[in-house]
Amino acid sequence: MVAQTEHGMNEVTDEGLLVGLVTREGALTIEQTMETLDMSWEDVFRVVDRLSRTGAIRLTRVGGTYYLERTGTA
Repeated sequence: MVAQTEHGMNEVTDEGLLVGLVTREGALTIEQTMETLDMSWEDVFRVVDRLSRTGAIRLTRVGGTYYLERTGTA
């Protein structure tokens, strides 16, 4: 999904928003990410799937909780 300003400039992708958030905040849970970005679980998972395939984000499981981390490789 792409968000645009009123004038159609400065497009920001969901991928860019998620990478920026994890870069600023460090490791976050899926739930924290959903809440902060106001996205559904499905939307977050779709973006994480794409980013994890490029190596930009790593999804790790600790117990029953999934965490997103910036890998810094992409």
